Amino acid sequence: MQHLPAPAGGPGRRVIHHESCWTPTGDADLTLDQALRELTRPGSEPCTACDARHLPTP
Repeated sequence: MQHLPAPAGGPGRRVIHHESCWTPTGDADLTLDQALRELTRPGSEPCTACDARHLPTP
């Protein structure tokens, strides 16, 4: 999971990455269940550059 800063006056974002993603995040690793739960939260989205885009989203 990668936390992205909020734009001025807007909410922050969280991007969920597959463990093989080339994008370095430096943030906490999640189990599959945790990642799927995180994707249900407002402001969370799957990474479009890696296999996380194939995770089922609500």
